[in-house]
Amino acid sequence: MPKNIDDVISPERKRSIRNIPIPEGRRKTGKVVSLDTVKRPARMSIESKESREEYSSVVPLHKIETYRRRRSARRNIWLAGGVAALILFFAILSFFDGGTLAYIPKSAALTFDNDVYSAAKTGEEKLLYSVVKLSGEKGVTVPVNGEEQVSRKASGTIVIYNDVSSESQRLIENTRFESPSGKIYRIASAITIPGKKNSQPGSIEAVVYADIPGDSHNTGLTDFTVPGLKGTAHYSTIYARSKTTMSGGLVGMEKKVGEENLVKAKGELKTALNDELLSRAQAEVPSDFILFPNLSSVTFEDMPQSDLGNDSATINMKGNLFGIMFKRTDLAVALAQKKLDTILSELVDFVSFDTLELAFTGTPPIDPLSLNEISFKVSGTGTVLWRTDEVALRSDLVGRNKRDIPVILKNYPAVVSTNATLRPFWKTTFPDNGDKISIKKLKVE
Repeated sequence: MPKNIDDVISPERKRSIRNIPIPEGRRKTGKVVSLDTVKRPARMSIESKESREEYSSVVPLHKIETYRRRRSARRNIWLAGGVAALILFFAILSFFDGGTLAYIPKSAALTFDNDVYSAAKTGEEKLLYSVVKLSGEKGVTVPVNGEEQVSRKASGTIVIYNDVSSESQRLIENTRFESPSGKIYRIASAITIPGKKNSQPGSIEAVVYADIPGDSHNTGLTDFTVPGLKGTAHYSTIYARSKTTMSGGLVGMEKKVGEENLVKAKGELKTALNDELLSRAQAEVPSDFILFPNLSSVTFEDMPQSDLGNDSATINMKGNLFGIMFKRTDLAVALAQKKLDTILSELVDFVSFDTLELAFTGTPPIDPLSLNEISFKVSGTGTVLWRTDEVALRSDLVGRNKRDIPVILKNYPAVVSTNATLRPFWKTTFPDNGDKISIKKLKVE
């Protein structure tokens, strides 16, 4: 019997997934795997459909939905926290709102070459000055070379009062002052007692010397009358009181200091007292006043020496400083008015008076308290600044928009330029509270 082709060639079998052999590594072992032991990829994305199908083949759908809800909740929490932080940030900035206006004032450079000015104690439309007086004592120890016979009068400082009227009263040289015990003391030179102001008597200090030498006139603090005025209405209204004790009176032997040592000691004392009194005066002058060393004078008095031992003694000296001081604004206006040849309607200030030198035009007065007017010269350079009413400027800025500044500054001609800063940065208007607005004057180059 003839053979069919099928009897010779085996028929080709159709491939089927069921006929594909399963590798040994993938064959089921019959063990049950718990879902809890399946580890998910740390950063697997399940957003796409394919990913969800692949993920769902390992993790059930309800687990996927729970994960998605948790993830969405965390995202919402972070979003809400960010919004809250942003709101808090802007709230804090709004709480610290404020504004600063920095400005450069109008200025002018001035040069002085011994320009002469005058000042008075009182008067209208004049540069006014005041006199400050300070006293101090100092001693220095020097060697001695023997003893000598001395005859010295006691001395001390008294304050003389004028309770007569507003007119000054003049006392001549050697005017007598009498203590309640009858001891007589005299002034060495004429003095003028200022008149009383309202109910306050005028007064002046003076050094008096005992009428006779010796220690009998060394006394403590006491009151004095003026015998020469007895029987007149002024006897009870011109009087004096001690400021220091009366001391130094001696008739007898005293240790002798060599002339060379004496001259050297007095020179040292004068220098030390001058520097000390000037330093004290500068420290005690009010901050709105200024005192110039060259407009001050210091007088010196020899005080009784103190004996320390057999080989040394202390030379003592007293210094009296009279200093002229001006109010800073008054001096600045007076200097600028004359130099700029114009009447200034605004107040001005000097950047610094340190670059100016003021000195008396002639011989410095011994007692400026007795004068009613002084003349002085000015040398050096300085910069004058026009003053701006910062209180009024701050008030005008309250609640105004930043673009209104040029209009506001038309009322402040002393302001050359400005720079405004507002807080928070998005604000365009100054605060409604003037206390939150700061005005800052910038330095003039």
